[in-house]
Amino acid sequence: MRGEIISVGTELLLGQILNTNAKYLSEKLAFLGIDIYFHINVGDNEERLKECLNIAFNRSDLIITTGGLGPTVDDITKETVASFLGLPLVENAKAKEEIIRFFEKIGQTPTMNNFKQAFFPEGAKIIPNKNGTAPGCIIEKDNKIIIILPGPPSELIPMFEEYVYPYLKSKTNETIKSRVIKIFGLGESKVEEMVRPLLFNSNPTVAPLVGDGYVILRITAKGHDDKEISEMIEDMESRIRGIIGDYIYA
Repeated sequence: MRGEIISVGTELLLGQILNTNAKYLSEKLAFLGIDIYFHINVGDNEERLKECLNIAFNRSDLIITTGGLGPTVDDITKETVASFLGLPLVENAKAKEEIIRFFEKIGQTPTMNNFKQAFFPEGAKIIPNKNGTAPGCIIEKDNKIIIILPGPPSELIPMFEEYVYPYLKSKTNETIKSRVIKIFGLGESKVEEMVRPLLFNSNPTVAPLVGDGYVILRITAKGHDDKEISEMIEDMESRIRGIIGDYIYA
């Protein structure tokens, strides 16, 4: 499965906050064997978000959006996704009740703006948010999956762990794992030259990275069970050790 993450929020483009959600999601999706080929950051603008959705919809099987689910006028993610898919927004009674209950717990009264967070694209599966007022949702359409999640990590992470991860696990039967080999005493260009034939391998893959005073070779394998993956990684590591030799220190 090919995946894509669209992070919505002008604050990301301005560098006001760090996009830790994309890192977290990419790591978790890798464990499920889902290849994330693209990260997109887009501001709170309907036209530009639709452009991103159109591109993603044509090249990815799974699209995850983060952010833009708040109660204010610039929170437009659900509305834009619904419009892009040609779906009406419908109120979810249970989600509305949860919003009322959330405000009761903190001793406040929700405004009409808050209730816009109870509207979802028609047919969406609701992802409850136990730590805020912005539920997420899952939409399956035209053999694509769109998952809409809130921006705050304190809300996104529990929702992903409890609801999204099990859902996606049911959709895929592969896992991705990586192992790193650290090399000291050789430059990146020299290491690349020595292992160049291995860099064109598709599974497992080998990628050179620069560390702090050393070079890393990352081996990444995909398979259906841990034993199969471990055997592929160990075989590739053995081949690398045979080439690099004593320059490997970890």
